[in-house]
Amino acid sequence: MTVGPASQHQRAPARAGSRDGVRENTVETSTREHTETARSRPRTAAPRPRTGRAPAPRRAARPRTSAPRLPFVLLILGLLGGAMVTLLMLHAVLAEDTFEIARLQQENRELSQQEQALREQVMRAESPEAIADAAEELGMRPGAEPQFLDLDSGRITGKSDGAGE
Repeated sequence: MTVGPASQHQRAPARAGSRDGVRENTVETSTREHTETARSRPRTAAPRPRTGRAPAPRRAARPRTSAPRLPFVLLILGLLGGAMVTLLMLHAVLAEDTFEIARLQQENRELSQQEQALREQVMRAESPEAIADAAEELGMRPGAEPQFLDLDSGRITGKSDGAGE
């Protein structure tokens, strides 16, 4: 009982409580029948509302050009070039600083050695033997036993060898 594309479904006898007294046989309605129905219908676009103007002619699809890529490529190359120049300058500054550090470390070692030599010289000059030798060169002689002045009585106590007279 097929009349057209809309009635391709076979109808089964109506059961009680079914709609319109007719029940679709879902077992026999297969995907193949739905596919055939969809193929038999013509494809039409949804109607557009009329605006009073003629529809614009369709433009032919233009082939894609590589022009939009050029500014991006140039930007990337510029950034990479700038990064390389920056790295080169950073490397030069670090190398210069390395030489400066080496020079300052050498100068620090030399000054440390000079400080150590001066400390040893001061220690030798402060020794009792060095002081006695320097005093003798200046014409000084070793002192005798010390003498003390008693302020209450006015007397001098201690040995007098006549060096002070």
